[in-house]
Amino acid sequence: MNKHYYELVIKPSSHYNLFLDFLLDVYQFGLEELDDTFILRGEEPFEDIIWAVNLFKDEVEKALKIDINLDISESKKENQDWVENFKKSIKPILIEPFYIHPSWYPPKDNAENIVLDPALAFGSGHHETTSSVIEILKDIVKPNDRIFDVGTGSGILSLVSAKIGASVDFCDIDSISVESAEDNFSKNGLEFGKSWIGSANGTDKTYSLVLANIIPDVIIAISNHLIKRVETGGKIILSGILEDRESLVLEYFEDFTFIRKVQKGEWVTILLEKG
Repeated sequence: MNKHYYELVIKPSSHYNLFLDFLLDVYQFGLEELDDTFILRGEEPFEDIIWAVNLFKDEVEKALKIDINLDISESKKENQDWVENFKKSIKPILIEPFYIHPSWYPPKDNAENIVLDPALAFGSGHHETTSSVIEILKDIVKPNDRIFDVGTGSGILSLVSAKIGASVDFCDIDSISVESAEDNFSKNGLEFGKSWIGSANGTDKTYSLVLANIIPDVIIAISNHLIKRVETGGKIILSGILEDRESLVLEYFEDFTFIRKVQKGEWVTILLEKG
């Protein structure tokens, strides 16, 4: 163990969840949440992360036409067993009947256990968008459904679907996410159909349910490909949408019928059916 480590403290004045999503994407070695503050720890200085977070802040300000104050401080500290401390900060989540937990927690009796260790890929069940999609999945997915998870991240939505008995294909433009999802399937003793690095245009198949828990701009950009992947009478779940972008996203799915919406805080998840 090195004698010293570096600690980076990040505190945004607003849009906490956006920064959380971003940090989960760019830092794979553990992130601690403390009130409205993020704490990262590692053996090397955080110059690249500091640059990336400031760039992300600028992009959010530009997109939402707002100002965000971002307090960032880095310090060098005497080492401690912060990996164990980090593990203690990661708690299991119960979205009945699914119990999503890191491998260092025991499985829960009388629950559908899903092992999911924190990693670079997004998706743990803790974020509002992920938990909202899971709430819909557990109500509508049936054994033998054919599901396509676009932008799979950690694979959590595919894992839930496979637990119910559906056959699942998934993709992500990030190779690390695809590897993470495949690894999580292995950890849980579950099987998937096909996986690939890329997007919804990587297959000609149609599915009974398509999942797109991404961000509004990406959903809009690939909307034609998403629509082509939904079979007639099939459904699509759109998530990762801030409430002020909902109507804009829906404009690109005007031939679909609205079925259901789940909103948690400022995040919206929408279930549509293809007529």
